[in-house]
Parts: sequence; C-alpha cells; structure tokens
Amino acid sequence: MRADKRIEEYFEGRIKQVFVYLTSRCQLHCRQCLYKPLLSSKNDDLLFENLIELLSLFKKYGAFKLSFLGGEPTLYHDSSTQKSFADIVAESKRLGYSLVRADTNGQFDEKFLVNNDVRKLDEITFSLDGSIAEIHDKIRGKNGVFQKCVTRIHQAVELGYRVQVTSCVHREICGDVKSGVEQIENMVRFCDSLGVHSLNFHPILKVGVARDNWLDDTEIEPHVWLQVYREVISRLDSMGHRVEVRLPMRYIESGLYTDEYDYCPLKMGERLLIMPDGQLKVCAFNIGTPFCVARFNNESIKYELQYNEIEKLRKSRFICCNQSAPEGLQALCMSYKPNQNEAVWCSIRGNDTICRLTS
Repeated sequence: MRADKRIEEYFEGRIKQVFVYLTSRCQLHCRQCLYKPLLSSKNDDLLFENLIELLSLFKKYGAFKLSFLGGEPTLYHDSSTQKSFADIVAESKRLGYSLVRADTNGQFDEKFLVNNDVRKLDEITFSLDGSIAEIHDKIRGKNGVFQKCVTRIHQAVELGYRVQVTSCVHREICGDVKSGVEQIENMVRFCDSLGVHSLNFHPILKVGVARDNWLDDTEIEPHVWLQVYREVISRLDSMGHRVEVRLPMRYIESGLYTDEYDYCPLKMGERLLIMPDGQLKVCAFNIGTPFCVARFNNESIKYELQYNEIEKLRKSRFICCNQSAPEGLQALCMSYKPNQNEAVWCSIRGNDTICRLTS
C-alpha cells in the first residue's frame, strides 16, 4: 500500500495512537450513539490485509497505542480471509503496539474473554451509561443489556484483564447540576465496587457539528456540565475511591483561556482514525462528514484534496475549527482531561511539549 508523501510528513514522529473502527455492525441502537448514521447490518468490516498494512505503516511512523471500536468491534469478521477480532489483536501485538485495547458494549458470550489471543489485549473498556439497569437499558434501547455487560465485567476482572468503564453523561442522569454530580459520584462508587481499574466519562454535548443531529435529545447543557465538572473535581479526593477517574473539562470561560488548554490532535498530529469506508481522519468531530486527511484502498493512501481537515484547520480563525460554544465559553478538546493517567496524555504533557501545526 503506497502512501502519499504528505501523509508521512504530517504523521512521522508525531503520531502516538490509532483508533480503528473495525465494523459498522452493532447489536444495539443506543439513543446517544455518536456513530448512529454509520451503523449498518451488512458486513462492510475492514479487510484484514488492508488493516494490517495500515497498522504496520503508522507503527513505523511512531504510534504505540491502538484502540479498536465500531460499531461493536468484537463482531469483526473478514469473510474473505475468515479473520476474526482475536486475529486482529494477535497481529497488532506482533507488530509491536505496546498498548492494544478495545471498546465494547459487553454483549459477547462468556467464551470470548477466555480466547488466548483476545487475552493479549492490554485493556478492555466496557460501556455503561448509568449505575443501574433502569438508566442504562433505557438509553441503550434494550432490556437486559446492563446485567449482561456487568456480568462480562466481573468475568474480565476475575480473568485478570485491565478493565476500564466508559460512561456517557446524558440528560437522563444530568438534567441539572445537582443530579449530575450525584449520578457521577454514584457511578464512581459502582465502578469501585466492580473492581475496574479506571472510569472514563464522556458528556454528551451539542457543539455545532454533524453528529449533533442524531443525539436524540440526550445532550446536556454546556454551562451545566462545566459546573458539574468543577463540583465533581473538587470532591473526588475526599471520596476515597480506588478507581482512576478521567473527566473531560470541555469548556473554559473565554477570559480564562490560555495556551495551557490548547490540546488539539489536528495541531499535534498525535492520532489517526481508520474508518470502515476508507477515510482516514484525525478529529473525531469530523465523523459523519466528508472531512478527512486521506482515503485508502487496496493499493494506496491518497491525500484528501477537497475536504481536507488539516487544510480546514489552517484556514480557521478559531482556536478549535470543529466546535462551537455558547457565548462566554471556549470549547476544549474532548481529550483535554487534566491530570489524567492516560498513556498519550502523559507522553505529551510529561515532556511539557505540544507540537503545533505550521503553515
């Protein structure tokens, strides 16, 4: 697979992580799903050989962390080679990725986690959108999925996996500041009781991008989230929890903005998103749009000319070219989570360096 020279120039020595959207298939149809229009019942999973070529190339450029998503990544199956998710994990480790992880809805059967190749995962992350079944199943659109997910979490912990939970903060649990703080604290305590290693929150917000249109009224208000964030941060240390908590700030008052908050994957070139339709993206806010860095096929990786997200950033007069914010607030990258113990964050902020996109 030949790569355009501009791809090498942008990513080499800068890229640290790759997100692979292995499939557009999923067993659920969640109300708040950010990828809803991309979901499909047909098998359009990434071809195994193409994916391995891409992973090999971006490993050479410097990537060390690899995340598998979907759809539901555990459903992955390349019908042309009969390769499964387990094969992808094994090959990724053989290529030398030091941190290989997956995000799952936890609806697989009990045999999945005991597969020897699946057990090569360095981390497995389960999605739970509330600490009780009533909340989770309502947002996920199907009864019984909470209990099945929790059962798989218990199994993963018992088998010795490094387990993380990702939890969306949506209107069902955060209609106002008081309920938001209470429900987040409930989730911290619940995950502590499960014995998971870390808990990563994702507030559902409308930020002026395409995927705002399919959030199904699950979004919360920006000013509410900022107050919830500050209240929770002020109380975390006194909770006595063992689980590591990652909480995105998402906004700062415009008058308080400094370069400290300037965390932008497009400026840094620190990540790549591989999509099932052949798009290669950097910013997740461009999912569901034609904007990307490049497109790939069986033979080559071609630099995007008409809808290039790097060029969009260069032309933008805003700090963030893909997000809007209410008057008086500045939007921050969803990956800006101060003091988080996350590999890419630590590798960048540990050296106190942020690479900037030059014109």
